Amino acid sequence: MMITKDFSKKRLIILALLLAGLSVIPHVSGLSTITLFSRIFIMAIYAMSYDILRGYMGFINLGHAMFFGTGAYAVGVMFRNFGSTLPVFLIAIVFSVVFSSIAAFIMGKIVFRSGGKGPVVVVAGAMTTLALGEIVRHTAERWRSVTMGADGLSYRIPEIFSNRILFYYYALIFMIVMTLVLRQFVLSPTGRVLMSIRENEQRAEFLGYDTQKYKLIGLQVAGIASGLSGVMFGVLNRFANTELLSVQQTLNALLMTLVGGTGTLYGAIIGSGFVNIVQSQLLNFRSVHPVFERWLLFFGAMYVIVVIFMPRGFVGLYYTLTDKQKAKVQKSAVGKS
Repeated sequence: MMITKDFSKKRLIILALLLAGLSVIPHVSGLSTITLFSRIFIMAIYAMSYDILRGYMGFINLGHAMFFGTGAYAVGVMFRNFGSTLPVFLIAIVFSVVFSSIAAFIMGKIVFRSGGKGPVVVVAGAMTTLALGEIVRHTAERWRSVTMGADGLSYRIPEIFSNRILFYYYALIFMIVMTLVLRQFVLSPTGRVLMSIRENEQRAEFLGYDTQKYKLIGLQVAGIASGLSGVMFGVLNRFANTELLSVQQTLNALLMTLVGGTGTLYGAIIGSGFVNIVQSQLLNFRSVHPVFERWLLFFGAMYVIVVIFMPRGFVGLYYTLTDKQKAKVQKSAVGKS
């Protein structure tokens, strides 16, 4: 019991120090670093939304970028047509939440209708979500009068978001609030049922749970969180294009959760930081040597190394080390007694 209390105190102290450090960064860093950290905060929530599906439900959604990209487009289209004001921004948030909820419900009804689990069902579900995501992306490309197609949509943002330092704090607050909300969700009875479905859906059904309903709820929560992160990402970049709706954007979320630690939620923050910082550095190295023009090769190699040597991600590695340390302390205590 004493070990748990000490561990909790240490974790709280580390968290407080991290928040203090993050609060100081805008005042000691350049604009590019501030923008990079703002991106990390926003993408962390996007990765968390995917972790709810992959890590807590055991569901592979290859069309998850549909919600993220639509959020970015929603805020852009609203600003271009109705003005760059705070009320319009709030309307864009409401639209993103409603769209994500409805789209997730429809996607779930299509994908989960057969029920069951197994390699064939998992692959079939993944391919179905990929097809649905591509339908949305193709629609966005063709609907040029609204989205400007593959050229992308640029727009102005409200004055309150124009200051990069202030937006850094908005993004940080957004990450903290959404992390607490999603943490509460995964620790709730609904979250526990989702984890039981991940482990053994048939057993969960035998216990009397309507697994289809719970999976729909999980997909909707993940979709809404993804859509909200898309809104913030759109405000950060002041630009949206169809790449935000592509399967590559979904794979980015998957890779961030793998690097950070699948099924840990907090691992998404670590994964987002690692992926975005490494990507930024590799892009900067392009001016050093032509070989870095192929930066995706280095990026892919890093992922392979992480998956091979840290299959549970950074957070999983941390839990493994702390468990070993606790075991040593308990063994030592038993030996002394």
